[in-house]
Amino acid sequence: MYEKIPAGFFTAFDRQNSLLYNADDYEERKLSDLQGCFVAEEIRHQMALQENKTVYRVYKKTAPLVAGELLQAVTVLFPGTVNGEFFMTRGHYHIHPKCAEIFFCLGGRGLLLLQKGNETKWVEMKPDVIAYIPAGWGHRTVNTSLAGPLVFIAFWPAVAGQNYQRRLKEPFGKRVFQADRSYVIGDGD
Repeated sequence: MYEKIPAGFFTAFDRQNSLLYNADDYEERKLSDLQGCFVAEEIRHQMALQENKTVYRVYKKTAPLVAGELLQAVTVLFPGTVNGEFFMTRGHYHIHPKCAEIFFCLGGRGLLLLQKGNETKWVEMKPDVIAYIPAGWGHRTVNTSLAGPLVFIAFWPAVAGQNYQRRLKEPFGKRVFQADRSYVIGDGD
């Protein structure tokens, strides 16, 4: 059955508090939720036991999960590192490999890592950058600043789905580490 939204809706981004008004779904990822994401897994585990910081929050506005509809979400990725590796999102591929996605950076600094097979690319994220994620590419974001959060809004097809298990079978090949007041990109192992 094809169900359309009967009327439009609105959302609004509160820049001061980094949240999405009218969001109807909310996720929070802490260090304890990010097993296997960081090179220093044992240090991440110890940090999760001691303080279990929030690494990122996602505020979503949903729509029917059918062809033709779009989903939107604001992600707030907090500053921090695990043994010098910057905080990041889990990263995922789309279940529907023919679906692309768009990120619009609202604030902060970071990188969008893209991966397809053995090929890895990245886009520097800063306010007003619009990044296009081609269909079939895995993607994750990294906050490369310790001064504040990386905040971006994403738009993607409602039928795309998110495959978080695939990143375990095909880990991201590049890592982002703190280097003085900047960052360095290294290999995944």
